[in-house]
Amino acid sequence: MIYRPAVAAILQDRSGRILICERADRPGAWQFPQGGIESGETPVNALVREVAEEISLPRNAFSITSVRGPYRYRFPASLTKKGFRGQAHHYFLLRLRGSKRLVNVAAANAEFRQARWIQPREFNFAWLPAMKRPVYRRVLRDFFGTQ
Repeated sequence: MIYRPAVAAILQDRSGRILICERADRPGAWQFPQGGIESGETPVNALVREVAEEISLPRNAFSITSVRGPYRYRFPASLTKKGFRGQAHHYFLLRLRGSKRLVNVAAANAEFRQARWIQPREFNFAWLPAMKRPVYRRVLRDFFGTQ
């Protein structure tokens, strides 16, 4: 298998803004919470785990609105991750229930430095490595009709 099965969460608030998070290891790199599907996990189980791990959001704090994918991208030629040459993400559109204060990126092994809420059209593709840009363009177009 070339592509690592994975999930990504697009968390949306009541006003239509989406959550993006700045990577702790790459200042200026913003993305959606995401992660690999572990052996024996369903995509939904992986989503719930990743959302809890990365932004401390419990399952009762969001509802799943829709899911699309997989969206695939390849790593640069010399790179592999856990033996895979790329990732295949199922993107979940989530609706936040309750306050934005429920989102917390300050976990013990934090993957993110900070989080912010933007309109989908405000996403800047320069925040991403080149390999992810075509996927994010398709995802934002498919979910929100943006270019």
